[in-house]
Amino acid sequence: MLKNIILTAILTFNFCSYSQTIKKVVELENKYQECLDSGNGMKKCSMDFYSTSDSLLNVAYKNLKIKLNTTEQTNLKIEQQKWLKKRDAYFKKVFLEAKTENSGDTESSDFQMFYFDKKSTYVIERVKELIKRRNKIK
Repeated sequence: MLKNIILTAILTFNFCSYSQTIKKVVELENKYQECLDSGNGMKKCSMDFYSTSDSLLNVAYKNLKIKLNTTEQTNLKIEQQKWLKKRDAYFKKVFLEAKTENSGDTESSDFQMFYFDKKSTYVIERVKELIKRRNKIK
């Protein structure tokens, strides 16, 4: 299932226009929410969606980068490195907050689901940002 989602996302990012790509991201978010709403395997839903989000981030970054000149590519790389540092700090903060709320239990399904959900949300927002920027380039 996850492989199919990732393959679909990669193909969509490579061959679709902006609106269809954003539409596909929203569709993936909706499928994720449906998975959570089912109440079955919610931890797996969150972990799979994070994996998909991370893959989409790499594709969106590369698709934007190829549209830029050398100077802009360098600036994007610096910006992405800064974003990655912010992401890592955010993930650490979320981890510690969730750990505290779960009495230190980082192995529980509730902890894992919450943690991966927060990570996914953070990453998918960056994906959307990169897609929007790519669309502005002619």
